[in-house]
Amino acid sequence: MNGYQISSHWLTERYAAGDRYFERIDLREVHLSNICLAGARLCWADFTSADLNQAQLSHADLTGAMMWRSHLDQANLRWANLHQAVMIRCSAAKANFNGAKLHRTDLRLANLRQASFAGADLRGAKLCYSDLRGADFTGTNLTGADLTGTNLTGARMAAACWQDTTFERAQHPSTSLHRAQLDASFTLAAAHKVDPTSVSQALTPFHRPR
Repeated sequence: MNGYQISSHWLTERYAAGDRYFERIDLREVHLSNICLAGARLCWADFTSADLNQAQLSHADLTGAMMWRSHLDQANLRWANLHQAVMIRCSAAKANFNGAKLHRTDLRLANLRQASFAGADLRGAKLCYSDLRGADFTGTNLTGADLTGTNLTGARMAAACWQDTTFERAQHPSTSLHRAQLDASFTLAAAHKVDPTSVSQALTPFHRPR
């Protein structure tokens, strides 16, 4: 990678001095737990296997970042930009992604148990075979997202937009997607001014409303 690898101490000092530009920086396997990089520009940075547990990354720009097998448990990524970031096999249990931009982000095989994506943009995101048990997708835009083989047990999906979302082989209790199904039916009913009950009866958990 065309970057330079540095220590967490150096990074903390530069951030404290007001530096916010760390594009393409090499942070592979670096221990950064509890670090504050809120609002930092970290486009195309390499966080492969880095320890970012409980890190403060709200409003950070992580466009295209490599975060393969990174550790983000309980990290704060609220309103962060993770467009096209590669987060395959990352662990982000109980992480806060509220309002974050995850458009076309690759989250396959990730541990996202009890993570919060409320109001986040997950259009076209890949979440195949990820652990989403207890995750919060309230008001999330899941248009075109791929949730093939995910475990959605206990996930909250109220008011989520899931047009063209793939749920093939997903594990879920019927109540979770039934609630999302009802939300979709009422949205469609409002748009077309029809009886929401009739729309709901026509939908199934794997229906892709258009």
